[in-house]
Amino acid sequence: MTVLGKATTITWAGHGTFHLTTPEGRGVLIDAWLDGNPACPEALKSSLRQNLAAILVTHGHFDHINDLVQLAQETGAVVVCQFDLVSYLASKGIPNTQIVGFNKGGTVTVADMRITMTNAHHSSSINENGQLIGLGTAAGFVIRMSNGFTIYHTGDTSVTMDMQIVRDLYAPELAILPIGDHFTMDPRQAGYALKLIGAKYAIPGHYGTYPILSGTPEALVAAIQEFGGTTEVIALKPGESVS
Repeated sequence: MTVLGKATTITWAGHGTFHLTTPEGRGVLIDAWLDGNPACPEALKSSLRQNLAAILVTHGHFDHINDLVQLAQETGAVVVCQFDLVSYLASKGIPNTQIVGFNKGGTVTVADMRITMTNAHHSSSINENGQLIGLGTAAGFVIRMSNGFTIYHTGDTSVTMDMQIVRDLYAPELAILPIGDHFTMDPRQAGYALKLIGAKYAIPGHYGTYPILSGTPEALVAAIQEFGGTTEVIALKPGESVS
């Protein structure tokens, strides 16, 4: 198994949900979908609630925020999201003082991490009682740990030349990106995306949850080779970690 050696642990909870343990030992959840997530192992649904300091939100689709309000209320974790989601989340019972709302290009410091919001090409809405509610726009995050380790979580997105800007500005060592197709990049697009990002390592997500999300890590590896990339793919199974 690959060893990152950066005092940071990354766990895939299945689908688009990832958990980070920072060098300080704080828990960080990216896109809170645990209880209803069919790919999330049962043991993680309780263990990932422990020592949770922050919850990052890439966008407002149900498969990324369905457990957000409950987790925030249970744990007191700081919710980091686009400004447009703040009033909606506050109306659901998360105190405003617990939400850090900002926007693309901005950087905030939460749980000893420097978090910069980046562009993502996707939609962001939720259906409540037959009414479609817009929840800002989709985003990604560049996450810089206190020891300098830099992770780029692209969010749900298609491939975009903005990824080259992220490479030039932040030189991320690890990229977390979707490969499932249909709603996001397929493996070939993701392989090209990694050519733009230039990260040493990549962890694929948002695939395999349902048959329609048909992308595979093997296809991603082939695409990286097609485009002459050198990124090493760390293909976690739901519940597995790398550190």
